[in-house]
Order: sequence, then C-alpha cells, then structure tokens
Amino acid sequence: MADHTLKLKTPPRDRKPSSRQRVLLRGLIVYGAGTFTCDCVFRNLTANGARIAVKQLFQIPERFYLINIRDGIAYDASVVWNRSLDIGVKFQSQLPLNSNEDLTYRRLRKLWLAKAPC
Repeated sequence: MADHTLKLKTPPRDRKPSSRQRVLLRGLIVYGAGTFTCDCVFRNLTANGARIAVKQLFQIPERFYLINIRDGIAYDASVVWNRSLDIGVKFQSQLPLNSNEDLTYRRLRKLWLAKAPC
C-alpha cells in the first residue's frame, strides 16, 4: 500500500538575515590600490552588505573597497552575485574615513573627499 502522507517542505533558508534598507546613495568602487575607481549607486544597504548599481558593464574584481559618499565609510567588500548592472556585495569590514590615518585609508579618504559634497 502506498504511503499517502503529506510531506511538508521546509521553508528555504533566508539568505538575507539582515533587514534591508532601501536607499539611493552615491558610492565609489575602488580597487588596484586606489588606481581604479568607478561611480556606483547603493540601492539597498544592510549591516552585512549592499546591492549596488553601475552605469556600464566592466570587469569588477572579486574584492574591492566600496565608499559610501554620504556617510564617509569605506567597506572592504566582496562580490556575492553580479547580474548585468546590479551587484550584490558582502561587507568584510567597515572603515570610517573621517579619522583613520593609515596610508591605505588616507588614499580612500582622498577619493571620498573628491566626491563628497562641500
């Protein structure tokens, strides 16, 4: 006799445990020790990552710095997914650009200040 018991599917695990905040913030992708930059826009933002959008397709490295122009924060970010002009990133660490004097961060701070409104 066949078993006709109903098997309930377990709900898929939520891949986005942090609540998302929809935003529209200017950003800057920085890689190659600050040699290469690309403007972007934050579309949503969490404590752990973001969805960003770029204006044109380009080869983005697996890991880079992502500067939030408004808040003066650089994120050490890695690519989670890439769909055409939208990119999902995970934050490895967060670096405030208004107080750090390390050489790497000074370069990031200079790039931020060039884009930040007066």
